[in-house]
Amino acid sequence: MSSNEKIGLKEKISFAFANMGNIPVTALVNSFLLIFYTNVVGLDPAACATLFLIARILDGVNDPIVGYVVDHFPNTKHGHFRVTLMIGSFLCALNYLLLWFGPMMATGFKLGIAYISYLLLGILFPVMDISLNSLLPVMTSDARERDKLSGLKGTIYLLGSLAVGVVGPLVIGDTSKSGGYIALVAGAAVIIFLFSFIGAWGVKERIKAAPGQSYSIKDLYRIITKKPVLVIFLASLLYTTSSYVSSTVSTYNYIYIIGDFSMMSAISMVTVVAMFPGIILSGILSTRIGKKYTYVIGLLACLCFPMLRLINVVSIPVLIISSALASCGAGIIVPQLYSIQADNTDYVELETGKRAEGAIASLSSFVTKCGMGLGGALPGYILAAAGFQKDAAVQTETVKSAIILCCTWIPFVLAIVAAALIITLYPLTKEKLEEQNRKITEIRARTEKT
Repeated sequence: MSSNEKIGLKEKISFAFANMGNIPVTALVNSFLLIFYTNVVGLDPAACATLFLIARILDGVNDPIVGYVVDHFPNTKHGHFRVTLMIGSFLCALNYLLLWFGPMMATGFKLGIAYISYLLLGILFPVMDISLNSLLPVMTSDARERDKLSGLKGTIYLLGSLAVGVVGPLVIGDTSKSGGYIALVAGAAVIIFLFSFIGAWGVKERIKAAPGQSYSIKDLYRIITKKPVLVIFLASLLYTTSSYVSSTVSTYNYIYIIGDFSMMSAISMVTVVAMFPGIILSGILSTRIGKKYTYVIGLLACLCFPMLRLINVVSIPVLIISSALASCGAGIIVPQLYSIQADNTDYVELETGKRAEGAIASLSSFVTKCGMGLGGALPGYILAAAGFQKDAAVQTETVKSAIILCCTWIPFVLAIVAAALIITLYPLTKEKLEEQNRKITEIRARTEKT
């Protein structure tokens, strides 16, 4: 099986299914868990903020360990990362039900159950997520095929997030009643396992580690501190935190600023139109100016255009325009994230002689969870400090200002810092990446011959 073999339609569909299965895990937690815990379970927002922050940082420490275990999982006749994806999705789906329904059904120890299940999510989701993100580098070494798969992955993530944004509020209905949450989370658990299993079954792993390419625990620090890996780690941490701050507070924005929770679905439907031009533009820009600067453009668009809302925070037209422009930026940036991750995996192989798909993917998972923790905690702390009252139909001006702060200024500042990091420190320009691809292709061609 050649590492440059073209990816057929059936396998691309399977890859899409695998990515669909990954979406509900963080998308629902990101958008609805805080308001579910405060308005249905009855937990204090500051207590939830502490939970999100502590749990995510603590379980984030285990990501390199999970990545190491996934990388060193025995190869089977069914593959390597495919098997760990199947196992991880099953366990993650079971724990997902506990995360939501455990605190709701308990008569006491609600916060304790939330901590336990949230910590378990931080252990089990990386098995699933790292395995999934390790598939792209081993499915093909052809740069164009990788870009196509990255674009497909980004498209699925955007559409999946959109689906959550549209369907979620419609299914939930009243955010203070449990019925809608039960239906939504139960359906999500089925999707998590079933789609991941079908997807993993249908893809192929063409690139396998040669003897001597496996890395040791001692090599791990050297791998994750390589300059391209470390810079993208820091920039992605800022980007993810920004996104989670904004999306965590978005539900509060529609309820207490816009005054119409159903508008969340309407805006999500509008923004889908803006995503596709971004995805198309991502491929065009990547070819012309390289992935580095395409990523920067998408980053700034995604997180800076929401600042337009400050023109009039209750204006629906302004909300639509700012959301659409930001969605276009998301369409640019998301495909680049996964393609850059694959490039960094190749960089590590050239520099160290070690294949470390799981280690690089575990870093991505670590970033996601740290971003979830920081991004989920900041709105909780800010809302608590501003005096948020869950039973109040109308919040004070201080609370409203806090919501707007989380929707605009915080993401804006973090985006500027992230863009500056990539521009000044990320070394893989378009020209350097072309040279890297040439070298890695030559090495793998020699390996396949032997």
